[in-house]
Amino acid sequence: MAIPNHRAGPLQALITFFVELCLLRRAPQDLPASDALLAATLVAKLLIGLVAGVAASLPPGTNLLLGLLEAAIALTALHIALQVTRHLPRFSQAATAVLGSGAVLELVSVLPLAMNATGSEQTDTAALGAILYLGLMGWSIVVTGHILRHTFSITLGQGVAIAVAYEVFSIILLAGLFGTA
Repeated sequence: MAIPNHRAGPLQALITFFVELCLLRRAPQDLPASDALLAATLVAKLLIGLVAGVAASLPPGTNLLLGLLEAAIALTALHIALQVTRHLPRFSQAATAVLGSGAVLELVSVLPLAMNATGSEQTDTAALGAILYLGLMGWSIVVTGHILRHTFSITLGQGVAIAVAYEVFSIILLAGLFGTA
C-alpha cells in the first residue's frame, strides 16, 4: 500500500509517515512491503545513530558497531517472533517501522545527548538533558509497543510490556558484550 501524501515528495512523505508513526497516528501496515525501503531505513538509522553517538561523545567505530548489533538483535527477535506466530509476511513492514521510528527518535535524542556530551559534568543543563533523554526512552518503548500491537494484533499494553522486556534483554546483552550499558 502506498503512503498517501499527494503534496510531498517521496522522501518527505516517508519522513512524515515515520513522525506520524512516532505520534501513534500511523501503523506499520500503512507502509509498503519493500526490501529496498527496509534497507534504506536501516542505512538511515545507522547514519542518524552515528550523529547521536557524536553528540554523546562515543567513538564512531564503537558507535557504528553498537548500531549494527542493536539492529541485528531487534530484527532477529522480530523475525523469530513473527515466524513463531505465523505472521512472517509482516516482517518487512514491521522491521521498516521499527527502524524508521527508531531513526526519528534517535534524531530527536541528539539535543538531550549533547546537553552533557562528556557525561561527567553535573550541571542543570546536564540534568535536563538526562531527564529529556529518559523521557524519549520511555516514549520509544510506547512507539515500539504501538508497532507490536499492530504487527501481532495484540493490545497496546501487551505491546509495551513486550517492548520493555525486549529493552531489558537488549541492554543486558549489549552490556555483556561491551562491558557497559
